[in-house]
Amino acid sequence: MLELKDILYQAISDYEERRILSDIAQGESSETINAIFSHCVPNLDKIGGNKPETRGALAEGLTHYMLTVALIPSQRKTELDSVDIDVAVPDTKTLSLSPEDAIIICFSKTDKVQEINEQVNKIKKIQPKSENIWLVTDKPISSDAKIYSLDKDQFTFANIINDLIGFSAGKKQTKLKIFRI
Repeated sequence: MLELKDILYQAISDYEERRILSDIAQGESSETINAIFSHCVPNLDKIGGNKPETRGALAEGLTHYMLTVALIPSQRKTELDSVDIDVAVPDTKTLSLSPEDAIIICFSKTDKVQEINEQVNKIKKIQPKSENIWLVTDKPISSDAKIYSLDKDQFTFANIINDLIGFSAGKKQTKLKIFRI
């Protein structure tokens, strides 16, 4: 049985890491994300299960990979004040001391808007700035958090790394590194 990580790693391999690095350096990570995600989606049916959950898990795995390759400092799968965090950029220490300088990325694994809103409300306890809560959802929803949609007709998720680079660029504590290909 094919696993999600196998599908993702095969798509990354097919796209080639050198090309991914080049795209990021040229500010074209959205093309990379779009190509890799689109390459994976037809294979997700082979896994089965809940579609929003599977697509959310794929987006999370791809984001973790892209954060690593782009050298964007982040803390993953952590907790702060009893609130689960999928990704904190740059980290929970910055989030605690200076919320305006930190982003929380949340990967919704459901299409139930009420559950998604409850998740956002929990996050607001530790990140009071709604625009610094980035929510990846299967379909676009209305929220005061910033929404990145995985829907093929409104695929805004592709912009997430470029947006993180833009957000981090002006921050004094950022450890964003410039690399050469």
